[in-house]
This record gives sequence, structure tokens and C-alpha cells, in this order.
Amino acid sequence: MKTKMLLQTAALLLLSTGVAYAGGSKHGKKHWTCDDCSVECLKNPYAKGCPDICKSPDCQASCDKCPASCKQHPGEPGCPEICKDIKCQTCSDCTPECKKNPADVTCPDICKDIKCFSCDDCSAECLINPQGKGCPATCADLNCNVCDKFPKDCPATCKDNPNNAEKCRPECKSVPEKCLLPPVEEPKVTEEEKPAGPVRFVADVGYFKQTDPADYVFGRVGAEWSPFAAGSQFEHVSFLGMIGVAPQVKGDDGDDALMLDVFANYNWKAGDVDGWVGLGLGGWITSGDVNDDSGDSDLDVMANVGARVYGDPKAFNVSAFLEIRSAVDEFDGLAEYGRFGGGLRFKF
Repeated sequence: MKTKMLLQTAALLLLSTGVAYAGGSKHGKKHWTCDDCSVECLKNPYAKGCPDICKSPDCQASCDKCPASCKQHPGEPGCPEICKDIKCQTCSDCTPECKKNPADVTCPDICKDIKCFSCDDCSAECLINPQGKGCPATCADLNCNVCDKFPKDCPATCKDNPNNAEKCRPECKSVPEKCLLPPVEEPKVTEEEKPAGPVRFVADVGYFKQTDPADYVFGRVGAEWSPFAAGSQFEHVSFLGMIGVAPQVKGDDGDDALMLDVFANYNWKAGDVDGWVGLGLGGWITSGDVNDDSGDSDLDVMANVGARVYGDPKAFNVSAFLEIRSAVDEFDGLAEYGRFGGGLRFKF
């Protein structure tokens, strides 16, 4: 009898232990498994009555079970907890609003990663002032070139003339100064390199000797014209027109004369020496009331050669020259009636 009672007591103890163990596996926290989480608890593990284990990422649904709206805003109420796991997030889930304010609790954490941003996400204003209103914080770290946001061919004149359409196109009006094209600088040239003007003023003073005999002093003024551009085959050719007087100062023949002369010059340079050779026609105009041909009015043929002795060839200078002139009808008496002389030429 006693033995039977002992067996019954042992059986009751084993049965109680089994019931207790069964209850603990279902209701004890340390024995809950993910299988004990309902679909509703997996979707909203913070709901009343859901076991704590349902909050574990291991129990959440897989990333592909996260709805599109929750991928963009995993912090919204009702979104599965797994949506907050950065392994389930991609940069494509970052909305423009979340890029502007990635710290918002509803936005994916991946939106805080600089890899999700490009220079296209930053306006020119945000690149200039990353702390500006609505600017993503990452704009300060992207090292973007703000000039890429503007036209590449805006002229330097926009700096001082942004409202002048002729000097600054409308689309260039707000371009930062550092993004403008560099100003066009005129090439610097020395005085020696400066081109001479196409017209320069010239004055001659000098002396003629005629063996007939007659001696003259003369003075004339005029202008030299250089019509050919530098680099052309005729760049050294110029034309000179002059008017002057040649009063007779000594001699038995000849007479005071008015000179109207035209020359074609070839301007030469030999080392540091430069000058000209000229050929021309001129009028030697007198009163005409003389007894010999050497003193009457005639058309003269002229030749001269000169070289610079002072000054800059492209600025004021002085040259010394020799000249011969003879009437066209007196070539056979050149030695007797020709006028040989020289003088100084002043070029301005």
C-alpha cells in the first residue's frame, strides 16, 4: 500500500513538471521563438500583446517584404522593423525631401551616407553656401565645382556690367566672378614693336649745288603714307608727298623755285641702321623769266637715299640724306644743270 502511494505521488510530480514545462515554453520569455510571432506582430512588433522577440531583426520579414512606402520612410508608424535595417535600404530610396533633411526620423539612415549624393543634388546656391536653407549637409563635403552649374563661356565683362546685355548675356548675369572667362589682355609691345601709323608727317631742310653755277637752300614739308600691312610683300614701301621752296642764295644762273615733289620710298634696315631709298617726280617752278634752261620751270626726276641718325624709327626721328634732281629735258647736261645736295629729314 505504501509503495503504491509513493508511485502515485511520483507520477503526479512528473505530470506537474511536464505541465509546468509546457506552460513555460509557451509563455516564458526566454523560450519564445520567431515562429510564435503572428504576421501582425511581425509587421508591427510594438503592438499590444506581441512578444518582445518579434522586435528582433531575426524575426522580421525579409527585406523584400518591406513595402515601397516603408523603404522611403521606414520610420513611419506601421512599417516593419526590418525596414529600419540599413542592409535593406538603398540610395534610390532617398526622396528629395530626405536628401534635404536626412536626419528626419522617418527617413532611411542610408540617406545620411555621402555616397548617395552627387553634385546634381546640390544647387549652385547650396554649393556657394552649404549652410543655406534647405541645403543637404553633404554639399559641403562633395567638393563640387560650382562653375559646372553655369555656362562656360561667360565673358569677364559680366563682372562690372551684369545688366548690360551687350557685355553680359542674360544667362550669365548671376555667374560668380571666378567662373567668368579671364579678361582678354592686349599683348604688350615695346616702343620698337609698335607699328608706325599709316600716315606720318615729314619735314626736310637742305642744300642743293648746281655747277652751272647756282646754290640753293631748301625746305619742304609733307606726309608719308604706308598703305601696306606688316607681313605683306610690300610692307616696306611707302609714298611721300611734299611741298617746299628753294631760294637761290648764290650763283649766276637759276632762280628761286617752288617745289612740288612726290616720292616712292623703299624703307630698308641693315642691323641697327635703317633708312630709305626714294625715286620720284617733282615740279621745279620758277618765274620762268630766265635766260637759260637751267632756271626755268621743269618736271624733275629725283632720287635720294637716307639713314636715321637720331630717335626711334616708330616715333620721332631724324635722318640724314643725299638727293639729286634733274629736269627730264636736261639729262644730257646732268653734270652742269643737275642739282646735287643733301639735308636732314625730320619724321613725326
